[in-house]
Amino acid sequence: MGKSGRVLFFLSPVALNLAFSPFPFRFFAYFSLVPFFYLIERSSLKKALFYSFLFFFLFALFHLWWLYFLVVPVLEKTRFLLYLGVFVLFLYFGLYGLVFGLGVKKFGLFIAPLLWAVLEFIRTKSEIGFPWGLLGYTQTPYLPLIQFASITGVYGLSAFVVFLNLIIYQLLFTGKKRWAISLILAFLIPLSYGLLRLKRAEDNFKVAIIQPNVSPNEKGDRSTIEENIRSLLHLTQEALKEKPFLLIYPETASLFDLTKDNWLRDEFLKISQTHWVYILIGTPIYEEKAYFNGAVLIDPENGITGIYKKIHPVPFSERIPYIDKFPIFKPFATADMGNFTPGKEFTVFSLSRAKASCLICFESIFPDLTREFVTRGADLLVNITNDGWFGKTPGPYQHCELAVMRSVELGKPLLRSANNGISLITDPYGRVIKRTELFRQDILFGFAPKPLPSTLYQRFGDLFAFFSFTIIIIYGLVKSVAIRRRR
Repeated sequence: MGKSGRVLFFLSPVALNLAFSPFPFRFFAYFSLVPFFYLIERSSLKKALFYSFLFFFLFALFHLWWLYFLVVPVLEKTRFLLYLGVFVLFLYFGLYGLVFGLGVKKFGLFIAPLLWAVLEFIRTKSEIGFPWGLLGYTQTPYLPLIQFASITGVYGLSAFVVFLNLIIYQLLFTGKKRWAISLILAFLIPLSYGLLRLKRAEDNFKVAIIQPNVSPNEKGDRSTIEENIRSLLHLTQEALKEKPFLLIYPETASLFDLTKDNWLRDEFLKISQTHWVYILIGTPIYEEKAYFNGAVLIDPENGITGIYKKIHPVPFSERIPYIDKFPIFKPFATADMGNFTPGKEFTVFSLSRAKASCLICFESIFPDLTREFVTRGADLLVNITNDGWFGKTPGPYQHCELAVMRSVELGKPLLRSANNGISLITDPYGRVIKRTELFRQDILFGFAPKPLPSTLYQRFGDLFAFFSFTIIIIYGLVKSVAIRRRR
């Protein structure tokens, strides 16, 4: 590989990262893989595997560098584990690169879009599942294009992006006009579907979303707890002036366990009953030998009617992966870091005018987990989070966009309350109706839109990913048989 080739190769993952939020260069996603494709197709198997590993590793490094700067006040032994976990995550991406490179060299570059989608799908699984940086998210601002996710999920959008790169690669290096026609058709098909699908969503009920903007470092500080609660209750009184149907607070807005008797629980019960308002609020939940990140729904007539315990804790910070199977990791866990207990129930909160899920923190980045809530009856997606840990990095912007994609896939509106922002309201098409700014105390008033009927993705789930996997297997078997016959 010449000097210019090396430069282009290293620019490839840089350009791809510029296609993600908060950067405005989303169209970079359409050609940023071209140098990568050029290199692995013209290299030996051994070199192709190396370049593929390096590309995926560098992409993760450039995309997730901010994980090393999380402002989490943890003990040094836990922080070391966090750093180690992030590095392992980069290697984890690289291993997917090895599989991708092997698949492309064995089966040909035309399998790349389907193989990429399958690898992204696999990356959502297990306790270390971390589906950040899926290529489909680069298209989030392009509302008509992303409607295709209501059929295929975000993985179909990722395959679409890789397919465009493949077409542009062929167009550049073959010069054949048919590839130009293919490029136009590749855009027109999903664009036409999106334009036909998009409608104006109807309003359902009024909501007030609280954004307290409490510093993560001060949140659990005993010297500031009283002041923070006072501020939260003041924001509540301001929000009640607009007479909302539903009040939403962020993740662990209450540091007291609201499932137990205490004065703050009594205060929220009183507010709910007096003002006839539903309250959905994040709370820690303490049980014997178990500690959960949770949320409760307070009904104005019946008090606390729903309790949700977070099912998918954040790897390493909330729960050390496979800590039950590998006790050697237990000394690294502390009372409140790395030792959270996963919940088991997909709780759907019942309001008189909606049935709501409550995705806590990064649960919103898992398509199948979110879909399970909707399958069980949820017609409103609620995401409560505390993205202040990310600081002033791309993290909060990316996390927000990942959550928005769930609205498109499932045809359900999204109400998002983030401690330090970004809080927002989206309609069931993924259209952002209102949003807040980062690191600003605010109350977001608006109307929760009505949901759409079931989407194909909600009915059939990740059928596209399974279809892609099946096609790859069949293609591989056919090609293997053909090679044997030639011998």
